Amino acid sequence: MPLTHGIHRLLRGAVIAVALTVPAPLAAHAGAHTAAPVDIKLPGTSATVREDSADPARVTSYTLKGAAYLRRGTGFVRRTGDAEVTVAPKGARALAVPAAYSSGYDSVVLLDVASGRGTRIRTVRKPLVANSARWSRDAGRAVLTVRKRSGSAWATTGFVIVDAAAGSARTVTVPGVDAAATFRWSPDGTELVAGHRGGTRFYGQDGSVRRTLTGTGTPVGGEDAFSPSGRALATWCPASYTEHVCVWNRTTGRVAARVGIRPQSIWGWWDERHLIAVVASGGTRRVVLSDLTGRTVRTLAAFSAADWDKKLYLGYTRK
Repeated sequence: MPLTHGIHRLLRGAVIAVALTVPAPLAAHAGAHTAAPVDIKLPGTSATVREDSADPARVTSYTLKGAAYLRRGTGFVRRTGDAEVTVAPKGARALAVPAAYSSGYDSVVLLDVASGRGTRIRTVRKPLVANSARWSRDAGRAVLTVRKRSGSAWATTGFVIVDAAAGSARTVTVPGVDAAATFRWSPDGTELVAGHRGGTRFYGQDGSVRRTLTGTGTPVGGEDAFSPSGRALATWCPASYTEHVCVWNRTTGRVAARVGIRPQSIWGWWDERHLIAVVASGGTRRVVLSDLTGRTVRTLAAFSAADWDKKLYLGYTRK
């Protein structure tokens, strides 16, 4: 989920109609279609999402200007009092971040998606905040990035690990962490990964530095910066590169692809050969599948530029 500042406030965004624009003819993508695509409108937004039953991932949550929505079946319900909500792989669990402190603490609510029941878990004491939740691939743990106010901005100080089975949270302060870092899991779930001074750094769960890939640029956004196999890492290219998005071999640290696309954001991987990218298209924004040459092969969603300005973010979860 996008960065949520301080004691979060919920604002209801205006609804602005926008048509879903799909390239014609629509190019084939990984995974054959087994049924006609379905269009889903997202409440409180102008967004339309196009889904296929064969898709490897689908939108399971979204946020707009501090309002959080969770998927229930083919619809979405607003999480009153929450500023963000992130669904775990396979979709059984979710983690919501409340919009305000409770008894002087920031917290999370661990949710059973099917029943809607949840358990509140304290994370950090005011004035720190813990947000931008990311799940491990086995859905057993989530990591949140801890931040504190630094002048008019927020600076990262470490992370919180939430153990879903134990219903517990553990805070780790990371000395020397990049102020803009956002933590997420390595593909095998043994380490945490974040941007560090124009590169990518791997940390132990105790906050110790395990490895640094220098000069890669920082990892892209979305639920996971690593490809489904775990072999590739997507980043924002270093400033010396003409391209904006780069793909690196996680083991060797060598560049594997320079993607010829200029997106406004990357929301993770679709499959081993495609990224989920947000691109400008006149007065709208489109969420597209881009192959690693930068070619658009499918449109996944469309929404207004006004909703983009309200920080609309769609959370894609692997099935």
